[in-house]
Amino acid sequence: MQAQQHTPYTLITGASMGIGKAFAGACARKGRNLLLVAFPDGQLEEVQRELLAVFSVSVLIFPVDLTQADAAQRLVRFCEEKKLAIDILINNAGMGAGGLFENIPLEKYLQIIDLNNKAMVSLCHRFLPLLQAQERAYVLNMSSMEATLPLPYKAVYTGSKNFVYAFSLALREEQQPGPVSVTVVCPGPVLTNPEALMRANAHGKRARWVMCSPEEVADLALKGLFRGKAVVVPGRVNQALVRLMKLVPTSLKMRLLERLFRVYRNH
Repeated sequence: MQAQQHTPYTLITGASMGIGKAFAGACARKGRNLLLVAFPDGQLEEVQRELLAVFSVSVLIFPVDLTQADAAQRLVRFCEEKKLAIDILINNAGMGAGGLFENIPLEKYLQIIDLNNKAMVSLCHRFLPLLQAQERAYVLNMSSMEATLPLPYKAVYTGSKNFVYAFSLALREEQQPGPVSVTVVCPGPVLTNPEALMRANAHGKRARWVMCSPEEVADLALKGLFRGKAVVVPGRVNQALVRLMKLVPTSLKMRLLERLFRVYRNH
């Protein structure tokens, strides 16, 4: 694919709500054309209508279940047919679950791994040749503070986000000094849906110290992306916590985290 023959687009997964929707708005404000991807439940069409009513950019949508084995391949084919040059890939789609490990169905855990890890790797692998064809291109992978803080009662989600973190940093080094810059974003709690609000309420006032809005996360993530940062941790309190926890012995850190997140035990 020759970059000069195609129109540049930003591809955002999980774009129908929460941080993904905030990314779409933030990119549209920068005049970026958008290809929005999310589960086919009707919400993506509403986001498209909202953006087109406000911004003078192209907004294309591709409703798909990213856990399907051929989803990434179909998405690449769509871009080739529409002559889209993808120069920013934002892998935002993800899901999680909290509770005592054995109390959650195995099928749920496998679904988390399929979306958070397998789909992300597939998209990076399929789109990397298209990104490398650009003069400058970016990959933004959404991880979590929990990638550096293994949380009891969120074992699979934490593990999946640790994979995103490690994968992103390794891929970043492989791509240097080429045209593709890879950034991993590690936000703390974000109010993206009623379940997130319920989890925040369970922690009481201390949750407010580390809470960010989807818009804050998207804006800070994009700033870090375009500056070529390897890791972005939105929020000064969150940044301090990550640095502090690196200094705490693992055994003590895990006991503290178990006590803090025991509220999820019967969630």
